[in-house]
Amino acid sequence: MLIFDQIRKNDAQLQLLAAMLCCGLLVLLVGLWWVQIVNANRYRASVETQSFRTVRIASVRGKILDRNGVALADNRPSYNVSLYLEELSNEFKKDYKNSRPRKVITTDQPFWKDWLGVSPVKTQYVRLTDAESTQVIRASRYRVVQNVANKVSSVLQTPITLNFTNFTRHYETARSMPYCVVSNLSSSHLARFEEQAGSSLGVDLDIQSKRIYPHSNIAAHVIGYVRSDDSSAVGEDAFFSYRTPDYRGFVGIEGGFDQKLRGRAGAKSVQVNNLGYRQTENIWEQAVPGINVVLTLDLEVQREAETALRKTDAIRRGAVVVMDVRTGDVLALASNPTFSPNQFAHGISQRDYDQIQELTAAKNRATAEQYQAGSIFKTIIALAALENGLDKNKLFRVDPNPRNGGKGAYILGNRIINDTAPPGDYDLERAIVRSSNSYFVQVGLQPNVFERVLELGRRLHLGERMDTNSLPLKQIASGHFPTAASSKNWQAGDKANICIGQGEMDVTPMQMAVMTSALANGGTVLKPRLVDRLESQEPTSIEPPLVFPRAQVRDRLGVSKRSLDILRDAMLQETESSEGTGKHVLGCGFRVCGKTGTAERGELRAEGQKKNTTWFASFAPYESPRYAVIVMVENGASGGGTCAPIAHDVYKALANFEARTQSITLTPSTR
Repeated sequence: MLIFDQIRKNDAQLQLLAAMLCCGLLVLLVGLWWVQIVNANRYRASVETQSFRTVRIASVRGKILDRNGVALADNRPSYNVSLYLEELSNEFKKDYKNSRPRKVITTDQPFWKDWLGVSPVKTQYVRLTDAESTQVIRASRYRVVQNVANKVSSVLQTPITLNFTNFTRHYETARSMPYCVVSNLSSSHLARFEEQAGSSLGVDLDIQSKRIYPHSNIAAHVIGYVRSDDSSAVGEDAFFSYRTPDYRGFVGIEGGFDQKLRGRAGAKSVQVNNLGYRQTENIWEQAVPGINVVLTLDLEVQREAETALRKTDAIRRGAVVVMDVRTGDVLALASNPTFSPNQFAHGISQRDYDQIQELTAAKNRATAEQYQAGSIFKTIIALAALENGLDKNKLFRVDPNPRNGGKGAYILGNRIINDTAPPGDYDLERAIVRSSNSYFVQVGLQPNVFERVLELGRRLHLGERMDTNSLPLKQIASGHFPTAASSKNWQAGDKANICIGQGEMDVTPMQMAVMTSALANGGTVLKPRLVDRLESQEPTSIEPPLVFPRAQVRDRLGVSKRSLDILRDAMLQETESSEGTGKHVLGCGFRVCGKTGTAERGELRAEGQKKNTTWFASFAPYESPRYAVIVMVENGASGGGTCAPIAHDVYKALANFEARTQSITLTPSTR
């Protein structure tokens, strides 16, 4: 009542203020009535026709690095020109209106319109069926988008042609998402676009992460490959309306560590209207970058191994494995023929894919292909015989081959086991140097020796798959090797085959690298170590890297140092003796202990073909072994002639590797 009493007084200012307040309240009431009553149906319809789309935002894939931090698989930004179709909606309507078919009609009109000069001829839209109307609408949209693309083409000075079917599919299924008209802009194109086309209607730059392999096909079988695949990873929400481009790894490190490399995708919600155009968007979960995978490989050693493998033939089928005999670190793992992972990441053509299939280039011959070991397995026969009490100086007679007097042979019943060594007397060292089949068959068939061979094979885990944590390549073969149970009823001929590395056994080059490392390091059977650590992409991350332990022991040979020393000395003579089949490795910078091997491929022999699997298994330096090098070549001439020269080049690369490693570890004061 006090307020009204004051108003009744002749206070003009107070009366004016009261009038303004009343007017304001009246305006608010009218506005509320207009919104809540008059326009209620319109706002209700607008809300009902709006909806939300969830979009999966791909994360930045982790890198794959060599032991020195050199990127073997990396990412780079790809700049694309994209159209935001909601900004072109008015242009679509205008073009459709102008492009609708019309017809001319003549109408009757009053005489006074004739006096005024009104024309009786008029046009009107032709009535279209639903199918015809849809066709005109689609053509109109495409025409507008192509016109915009032509303007962009003029700015970039590069032709741009849109695919009608692809555009129509995008418009009808994902019009709220940008439509890419040109991808992977060069720096010059990017500069032209920013200078001239940045303000064009509906046009903007879209940046995406693109997977690249800077060294092309180097270490391709270790790295593996990815393909475009934007499906949800394990633990991610699978219910997305749209997904930004992403990759999925299939084999190699890309496949074995796909979950870690992919990181975690983010998500955003996009509000669209009843026409499907974007209205607003909101990121509600940021993408988490993937983890970097650091390998034990050395890029330069890997490069030299691959170069040496295909020096005489670009499509030579073979493999090279280089392992640190003290830690199990794999310094190089090469397989040939090879391919470029870039082909798969960027969309491989049918022609390139067919060529890879024809060459079987995708096969990892170092870990996933199985071969008969041939004479390199004679090292295990020798070790088993020495442990069984063999005198290294005892002579065994190699008889002449009845079919070839210049070569030796061992006659087992009605079977002649051919020998590449000449007839004569052989002790252990000479038998290794000349790789005599007859000697090792005689030694291997002595009482209890074959049983020791089986035991050594068991301790080497031949015929078993290697730990996928050690070799996460998704291309691992187990090979075959007899057990005491499976060979219980074997005849002498079956055992003789094993004594020369053939018959009922198959191995992989990686298994032979583990075997050779055990011979070099004193009998420790190590797990191969291909991954050094997993670490964050963020340099400021406080999360410690996950380091994979070195020198993981899988087993031990359980043999004496004396036996290993005798075998090591004999393998040294294999490379340094004038009679040695491995002498082509000389001059590499190390004293090398080696064993050559040649095994006939049984599946081809049955077809009347004579083709070989050739080997050179070695370790160095003799004085203090650090490296094992295994070379395998399909259809080579011989282990000494084909594989030893490849090992020579690899050891030269290892000498450079040692020099680089020592220069890094030296402190400034000791230099």
